[in-house]
Amino acid sequence: MSHVIDNIGPTLQQNLNDLVGNYQTVSGHPSSNAAIHDSLPPSYEEHHVIKVYDGDTLTLQTNDRVRLIGIDTPEIKESQPFAKEAKEFLSDQVLGQDIFLSFEANGDKKDRYGRLVAWVFVKEGERYLNLNEGLVAAGLASVYNPGSKPLHNQREMLAMQKVARESKGGKWIDFNDGEVLKTRNGRCFHRHRGCTHLSKSRNLITIMQSDALDKGLSACRGCYE
Repeated sequence: MSHVIDNIGPTLQQNLNDLVGNYQTVSGHPSSNAAIHDSLPPSYEEHHVIKVYDGDTLTLQTNDRVRLIGIDTPEIKESQPFAKEAKEFLSDQVLGQDIFLSFEANGDKKDRYGRLVAWVFVKEGERYLNLNEGLVAAGLASVYNPGSKPLHNQREMLAMQKVARESKGGKWIDFNDGEVLKTRNGRCFHRHRGCTHLSKSRNLITIMQSDALDKGLSACRGCYE
């Protein structure tokens, strides 16, 4: 199986082809190969997908909605760049297909909206593609973890994101590094001091956006809409 998505860039397109095709390692880009696993996690559930809402949300035959854990894809409603491509990538892999869900150990199985929050795997040949990781490696999703505990594979996910960003593929095509702001223990970075989420914050820390991303921080939705 091979997918061609416009404008994600030749390096990331090669990574994506390797992810869903022959699993060859891309020289200098081991993170893409890391999304392919020899086996499923010890505990998993098998389900059938009947609908894909966007790049990180789908609906099962049980009518449960699943939010792919650890990632955030561009928003369809806001017509953000590469939202369509992320949805197409997920749809091509799971719509009308059986998938495998696994859940973060010692984490909540559902979010505050009642959605399952899970890792989604599909079988490719004799191996398994982790779609959460695959979307990041293809430059179609950002690493997103609002919780206080790191994900079991957060280091690997951040490495995949860095490769995608430095390759300027997918949603990173227009990425320009620059200074951003963060609070001492905040999980987000902010564009400017005028952000409403910083109105009561003191002792703000200036950091390069690339460094913030590599540390696992997410863009504040208040000033990066």
